[in-house]
Amino acid sequence: MTLMIAGTASRSSAHLHFEETRELWLGGDVNLGDGGRGQLNGISGIVQGAVGIVNLEGPVAEQRQLKARGLQLWNSPSALKEISELNVKVAGIANNHSADAGPLGVKQTAKELRARAIMPASGPAGAALLKLNGISIAVTAHDLTRGVPPGLAADLAAARRQADVLVTTFHVTGPPSYLPRPELKRAVEIAYRAGAHVIAAHGTHALGPVERREHAVIAWGLGNVAFACRCTNEQDALLLRVRVAPGGAVRAEVLPIQAGINGGPAAMNPDPAGIFDLLEAIGSSKLERKGSVAEF
Repeated sequence: MTLMIAGTASRSSAHLHFEETRELWLGGDVNLGDGGRGQLNGISGIVQGAVGIVNLEGPVAEQRQLKARGLQLWNSPSALKEISELNVKVAGIANNHSADAGPLGVKQTAKELRARAIMPASGPAGAALLKLNGISIAVTAHDLTRGVPPGLAADLAAARRQADVLVTTFHVTGPPSYLPRPELKRAVEIAYRAGAHVIAAHGTHALGPVERREHAVIAWGLGNVAFACRCTNEQDALLLRVRVAPGGAVRAEVLPIQAGINGGPAAMNPDPAGIFDLLEAIGSSKLERKGSVAEF
């Protein structure tokens, strides 16, 4: 599959009036543990009030609720305040750590998120449906740890029928790599054929290429936003900021960040040009650089 589709970008929607569009930001993996360490403090100025979508790695639970084997992740209920303050309205809970507090932990996670006006998105929970000033946006989340789910195409087709805009996210596990895994390539093709307008992946903790393909924008790897567990050292990451309208993405921007890991706060990457060079070297669509932000 060719990742670089430079020149096929459809920006014909740019004539739409501003009031007909809505702005979203998408981030990768978020794990806050007990929270309260300020790992997300540096993000608020970057996302500039857009509605946020992230992957919540691990259940909402207390550490004592975790199963006593292997690497276990959790997010204390009190830590969710840090996420909601970033205007996150949807949290994907389809990942390889979602059941670390047992089978009931997934239901508890969804309940805790809803109590804070954050909609859960996953295979079992279905699509999260946002209404932003008259535009309906469906957000889906699927875990690819065991491969592409057999019902993926049907799930996405159903979600697309419910909304003006479909945002599809995938969680994929494996060693950190700039290039997408085979199961992710297959899932992205299914999502694109289903009419997804925004497709984003996370899970390996590494950033990946960004692509503009006709009606869709694709982020092949967002990396981490913040990770309390000292189990990843991948700090280079991306935020995707997208202005959407019925029928597609009007504008897409990529913002390089340094993830909040090992106790440090997330922040803008001090060398965005270096990240943009890397993105283009690994097959991204042509980037229109504007300082610390690049449009594609």
